Amino acid sequence: MKKHILAATAALLASTSMASAADMDYERQLGLIVSGVVDKWVGVQFIDEDGDPSDAFFANGGEGLLSLPLGSNLSIQSDIKYEYNETALDAPNFADPWGPRYSFQGAAHLSWRDPSKGLFGVFGGAGASAFNPGVRYDFSFLGGEAQFYLDNITLYAQGGYVDFDLRSGFGTLEDGIFARGVLRWFTMSDSRLQLEATYADIDNTFGGSSEVISGEARFDFNIDLPIAGSTPLFVAWRGTHRDNCAFGDDVTDHTVMIGTSYSFSGGRLTVDRQGATLDTPDLGAMGVCSVGD
Repeated sequence: MKKHILAATAALLASTSMASAADMDYERQLGLIVSGVVDKWVGVQFIDEDGDPSDAFFANGGEGLLSLPLGSNLSIQSDIKYEYNETALDAPNFADPWGPRYSFQGAAHLSWRDPSKGLFGVFGGAGASAFNPGVRYDFSFLGGEAQFYLDNITLYAQGGYVDFDLRSGFGTLEDGIFARGVLRWFTMSDSRLQLEATYADIDNTFGGSSEVISGEARFDFNIDLPIAGSTPLFVAWRGTHRDNCAFGDDVTDHTVMIGTSYSFSGGRLTVDRQGATLDTPDLGAMGVCSVGD
């Protein structure tokens, strides 16, 4: 009897696994779709100024993506994001410590995609950002990107050029290059672990440059709430280190976030493979402080 029960259980598990895999395969075979993603988060940002004790600030941010097909494989997508902490409300010349105040940017992506294999595309955008005390920049960027789909894993690579234009305060940024890598692992069709890293090398008017490294870990999941029902949530951590910043000092910040993320026209895996799957690093928050020698 035990052997029959074990055999039946194994068969049931195998059929369930095959059905789940078949569902993922079926989703990847569909054509491109009109889709969108809206993220909203709150959190705490810890800013460390060249080894001084960290200061903690309330932080807030959000992002919106919209993808529109232009045929069976071609699509265009928008990407808008913003972020700020509570020093954004302080007087520009008296905010403390050195560190990011706010940033916002928008981008457009044009790409060719096979939902079962991957994507190749180009992107460009612009934004503005501020850094304590009173340094503000406009910036623009452009680059190329690619995604590769491996069962329930998405590999995402970007690289490009960014140019900064000082608006006010004392700043020396000019232009530079950046590269970003992202790994998305869909543990289920509506659960996702995302790991990413971004590197930038930005020249300044002193003839030197600053290196900026940023890393992020994020987990998306659904939770059943008594009144709202199934609610999409995510928790995330991001750390950014800027060398040669703030007159030669280093500035590092860590942000802990909790938020909600709504996908339109399908679950997370469907949207990732067929719709709004592209975004950009927050270049303003990464580079704005580089006023070193």
